[in-house]
Amino acid sequence: MVTYVLTPEIPSFYKENHYDVVFFGTSQSYCSFDPLVFDEYNLKTYNRGRQQQTMNYTYYYIKDALDACDIDVIVLEVFGMFYEADDDGFISEGVRDSTLNDMRMSGTKIEAIRDCVPKEMQIGYLFPLDKYHSRWEELEYVSVNDLTQNIMNHYYDESDRGYMRWTEAQMCVDDYWSIAFSEVRRSVYDENMKYLNNIYELCQKKGVELVLVKAPLPCYDRVIEETNTVSDWAKKHNVEFINYMRLQDVLELNFYTDSLDGGTHLNENGAGKVSKHLAAYLKEKYFE
Repeated sequence: MVTYVLTPEIPSFYKENHYDVVFFGTSQSYCSFDPLVFDEYNLKTYNRGRQQQTMNYTYYYIKDALDACDIDVIVLEVFGMFYEADDDGFISEGVRDSTLNDMRMSGTKIEAIRDCVPKEMQIGYLFPLDKYHSRWEELEYVSVNDLTQNIMNHYYDESDRGYMRWTEAQMCVDDYWSIAFSEVRRSVYDENMKYLNNIYELCQKKGVELVLVKAPLPCYDRVIEETNTVSDWAKKHNVEFINYMRLQDVLELNFYTDSLDGGTHLNENGAGKVSKHLAAYLKEKYFE
């Protein structure tokens, strides 16, 4: 019980038995898909995107979610496919913690730790009391009842269900849309392709629809070229792929008002446009 109290709470995602759509990926996911917009289309959704999440962690995130509840459609934003072997995301403690702290303890989490965490660091994640023992001094409970409530309700509520709502805007300085139609291909890191295949096979086994999405930002040469390679994979495997870098005119994306940080992430305005388009599309294709 002490370990249960000291370790981080898990999100309210785990309280539900069924979702129509769950979103996965990097910050491109949690900045692009707003569950409140999907509510307008009567779609029950949750955003499980996490910062800089590499594909190995994303695979286990999806596996854990499918173990926890029934999901009709998984939407994977594919920017995590474009990390290379030497990217910090594969070794960063912040990336590790943002994923593993947010996952319930389970057999799948143990698999993730053994597969993704350096061997010398695994003990702290397999036995969290070792990693979080210092939190004991930080806990302040007014009464035994407060302590009991923490144990009985080991969840935290996210009003936006995993979506990060930012209203700030910074103008994009480049004309991204004009370069998005390049047909040049660039190879994708083999490990990323391996875990994409694992996700596909898992969804096939579970009878879950897999939809790949590339958010309209960021949009530059390497991302465009590797997106084309992922698009080829999707066609080969008969997987739906929506490339919003090529639909910026359809979205009526405004480079003065819709970017949070000058062309890297969407703000609330931009996410609203993507979410409305995607919600309408998914509703018509999978839920009518």
